[in-house]
Amino acid sequence: MSDDTWGSGRRTGSASVAGLVAALLCLPAGAAAALLTIKVSHERSTPAVETIATASADAVAAARVAAHDVLSYDYRTINGDIARAKSETTGEFAQQYASTASQLLAQAKQVRAIVQAKPSTPGVVTATSSQVVVLVFVDQLSVKEVAGAKTPTTRIDQSRVRMTMTRVGDRWLVSQLAAL
Repeated sequence: MSDDTWGSGRRTGSASVAGLVAALLCLPAGAAAALLTIKVSHERSTPAVETIATASADAVAAARVAAHDVLSYDYRTINGDIARAKSETTGEFAQQYASTASQLLAQAKQVRAIVQAKPSTPGVVTATSSQVVVLVFVDQLSVKEVAGAKTPTTRIDQSRVRMTMTRVGDRWLVSQLAAL
């Protein structure tokens, strides 16, 4: 029986050389196809990830400023404080803030209130390229002169605030705010 016959369990000669050549030719083509697939997949996902990462970073920076502006006021500069806070809001929250601002104006002047909010660095809860929800820890120091009291009342409140930041044009504005 010759070595080239079928059923012998071994291949020798031209059949094994042809198989080896075919395998060697397919290997680079397979590797190139795998690399191309990985590259296309990476190119498709990278811009979206970078966009959300950029949105998150921008919204976090805006949230920190907005938390200070919306949650701080001084009876001596209350009109400017309210105007600055309104400029940091949008949508339904802007309307809610505007409706409570007149009450704040009257009360702050009456008790000569000064409230300073000191937000910590916000953390991202959820994010898309146009809306980012952040959690902010805020310390609020308040000083008020209560009628009949000999000295002003000082108080420190520590709270958590969930802020929804929405992109409006090139700015990130507060569209929702909730104390937790």
